[in-house]
Amino acid sequence: MWKIASCLDTLLGSTLAGVSMSLVVKLEDDLGERSEWVILHGVIPAHDEPDFPLLRSIDPFGKTVFNHLQAEVFLEEWEKVKDRAKDESQREAWQKVKEMAETCKSDRDLYLRFVGH
Repeated sequence: MWKIASCLDTLLGSTLAGVSMSLVVKLEDDLGERSEWVILHGVIPAHDEPDFPLLRSIDPFGKTVFNHLQAEVFLEEWEKVKDRAKDESQREAWQKVKEMAETCKSDRDLYLRFVGH
């Protein structure tokens, strides 16, 4: 069993380390009803980057949700990846995610959801 887990970890690490992930990022309430969203590309750290314990846990193929209690740490890590936004559209998306995370931080009924493909 440990061999399967080890192989899976290696596969995920190598897949995510060299690939820029595109994700939809949404600010949602408990019912998933909120209109703010943005498509983010090439900013999220890879699974094997230990300096980003929260951001590297974003699932590029599934859903990852952060709440108001996690928002402060999220924002600290988010500032560290700002330079990964290379063009204007990426910088705008990075800024929009930052604003949504700040809103999430101040409202316990909101969630920041990342949806992978």
